[in-house]
Amino acid sequence: MKKVFSLLFVALLAMSAWADTVVTVDFNDQGWSSNTLVSELEVGDVKLTFEKGEGTTKPTYYTNTSGGALRLYGGNTMTVAAPQNLKKIDFTFASDDGSNNILSDVGNYNKAGKQWTIGSSEPSSNVVFTIEGTSGHRRVAKLVITMEDAEPVLTLVKPVFTPAGGEFSGSLAVNVSCATDNASIYVYKVIDGEIDYSTEMYFFESGEFYVTETMTYVAYAEKGDDYTDFVYATFTKVEPTVDAPVFTPAAGTFSDRIEVTLTCATPNAKIYYSLDNELWSEYVDAIPVTDDITIWAKAVIGDLESEVVSATYTKLPATTVDVTFDATVDKGDGNEVRHHYTVVKEPVAMYVGDGTVYPDHYRMYKSDSTALNFTSAGAPIIKIEFNGLSGYTASNLSLPQGNEGTWTTGGTDGVWEGNAQFVAFTINKQVRFTSITVTLAGTDEPEYELGDVNHDTKVSIADVSALIDYLLSDPNSAPAEADVNESGNISIADVSALIDLLLSRPSYAE
Repeated sequence: MKKVFSLLFVALLAMSAWADTVVTVDFNDQGWSSNTLVSELEVGDVKLTFEKGEGTTKPTYYTNTSGGALRLYGGNTMTVAAPQNLKKIDFTFASDDGSNNILSDVGNYNKAGKQWTIGSSEPSSNVVFTIEGTSGHRRVAKLVITMEDAEPVLTLVKPVFTPAGGEFSGSLAVNVSCATDNASIYVYKVIDGEIDYSTEMYFFESGEFYVTETMTYVAYAEKGDDYTDFVYATFTKVEPTVDAPVFTPAAGTFSDRIEVTLTCATPNAKIYYSLDNELWSEYVDAIPVTDDITIWAKAVIGDLESEVVSATYTKLPATTVDVTFDATVDKGDGNEVRHHYTVVKEPVAMYVGDGTVYPDHYRMYKSDSTALNFTSAGAPIIKIEFNGLSGYTASNLSLPQGNEGTWTTGGTDGVWEGNAQFVAFTINKQVRFTSITVTLAGTDEPEYELGDVNHDTKVSIADVSALIDYLLSDPNSAPAEADVNESGNISIADVSALIDLLLSRPSYAE
């Protein structure tokens, strides 16, 4: 009976030794004031790290009427690192919490149960939570973190360097540890290929030291009369660098207007841009581009600067299209019957709220319901030119409040200029126009020169390669500019003709 009792006692001791460990993290117990940015927190042996990630706002602690909570915004991340394998994490949110889903890189988060768990077949002591979306937030008030106590390691095992080596800049904190209880660790520098025992560092079970120069370290563990083999780790110091900014969209052509954004892969780097490579401004918002331009950019952290990069944007020439409303073509009966009418000249429609079409002019009247509108079903309208009659001139028109563009009048005529699919005018007094010409931006495709096979708006040796590629793949898909000898089909003869064309030009003949 005593033997059975002893065995049960030992089993109970073992179970208690391997029982779960629970750490509670209450964000309201940290003594933070409202509107505190939070990046790191350690409670017991658990370390939590918070980052802005893909979000626009950093994790921030707030107090309010619903109770204090750490706000994690869309795109933010929270990393939980524990000394043992994690088992589950229970979340408590403030009463006015948001609705963003919470994602995890390992295990599963149950939104309804407000609990994260992980299977025994995928053990991990580290989990990264990401707040889904790019806006919104979650308000975390408390975490209850449950860890599985590790089974004690009885045999002597080799020590481990964390990190295990690699490149670093500045200084690097290195942890060395041994999973065996009560093990001693000895660490030495390796100089000129030999262990320098005068550089000994001693740690019990684990410890931390800093590396400030390129160096190889060696370590072994000891317990009683047992020793492990040596373990090596090499750390290489590199000069810190800052990644150059990246332009989006990349350099190239555009039609009407683009917005250029700048990003940098180096965290916390500030980006500066210049339009002349001399005067620099800090980048804050997208840069609007409406004409030919070169933009220079660089990234800066402290005294470190990235290389200066640039991107050139070229505006494609617009091919305008004119649509003319001619009263002598759209002849009316001249019976002075007032009505609303619409005249369509594809792709533009002109609508008059109150008027009539005479044999030689359009007549439009003022009334409470009067409207004069132009709508384009195609490219944007960039100009409207009115040719009026004396006494009933374009000066009797005005733009309603909120309309874009500029409106100028002189003599009997008027001109609107802007960029819009819909343009509206108010008729303040009767107007009469013999013709109205609407100019559309049309297509922004440039007129390509014969021989410009790759459509980069110039004829060069690159077009020879492009033409050969078409011949080897699908000649029928080649553009018309590839028919250099104008024979009506694409063949090897066009390659010879293109080379002759290039050689005939001064820049190639010199």
